[in-house]
Amino acid sequence: MSFLLKLVRLGLVLGALGVATLSMLALFGFAVPELDLLNHAQIFLLPGTLIGLAIMAIALRGRRRSFAMIYALVGVAASANVMVPEFVGSMQQRPAAPDTGTVTMMTHNLFGMNYEMEKVEAAILAEQPDIIVFQEYFGEQATELHPLLLAEYPFFVRCRGGKRANLGLYSRLPFEQVQDGACPNNAYGTTRTAHILATFQSPNGKPFSVVTTHIDWPIPVQRQRDQLSALSALVDSIEGPVILAGDFNSTPWSYSLRDFVARTGLVRQTMNLLTYPMSWYYLRAWRETIPFLPLDHVMTRGGIVVHELHAGRPTASDHLPVVFTFSVE
Repeated sequence: MSFLLKLVRLGLVLGALGVATLSMLALFGFAVPELDLLNHAQIFLLPGTLIGLAIMAIALRGRRRSFAMIYALVGVAASANVMVPEFVGSMQQRPAAPDTGTVTMMTHNLFGMNYEMEKVEAAILAEQPDIIVFQEYFGEQATELHPLLLAEYPFFVRCRGGKRANLGLYSRLPFEQVQDGACPNNAYGTTRTAHILATFQSPNGKPFSVVTTHIDWPIPVQRQRDQLSALSALVDSIEGPVILAGDFNSTPWSYSLRDFVARTGLVRQTMNLLTYPMSWYYLRAWRETIPFLPLDHVMTRGGIVVHELHAGRPTASDHLPVVFTFSVE
């Protein structure tokens, strides 16, 4: 029994050291893009390093404990450096909404295997957004959802293309789509990503632009970096107030997304908002889970003031919708 306990203790100590090592390696993601992948797991690394610190204090003695606890503390500090500012940012109070001129908007990844569009309609009716942008808006979803929305949202546009290029925008407010060739109309095309760029006027007559897109997963690393670079060039070309909303498949803890926000001068409004996954495929079935990754983001620039932002109700998608109310200065 004594040998078994020693083996278990050794395993716990090695595991704690390993988690701390991963947290420290994530710090160097700015220099080695592959290490930046570790930052997407910071929601596990921070509690893991804290648990590891407790393990060191209990399982070791003498100089070994001192060395191991210092090592674990460095790991805690490395993860806290990323996670704590995000948490603090989510606690900040937003400006009060004016009496007139506000617009409510929803962004939602519908999930290509979600065929329960009545739940999507119910979530929309509950929030009453003026503008809706969809990702993973495939033909199967559009066939059922489009007729349900048309009466309330007569202004719309769709992109049809490859895996991430299926997008939609519906609005009560009239808009003008900017035809820049990035919104394909071929359901059998190979265009992998797309974006919709539209110009609006607020109820007070102030112009603003809306962009929605769907970025690929961070593996392979260079593919997502190239997509974010192209998106950065698009945002830089837009004059005046702009809202960028969609599924970025990237957490705000990663250098890749933080660098994108810094390059474009955008302000990320979705702080510490966990939207994915609502379901996960295991044991041969899709099963409900608790979301633990913030992949759906809203970013603004140039006089867009967000007064309230929250996750909407579940819709049978593996993402939660994000709903926010804003005005244009």
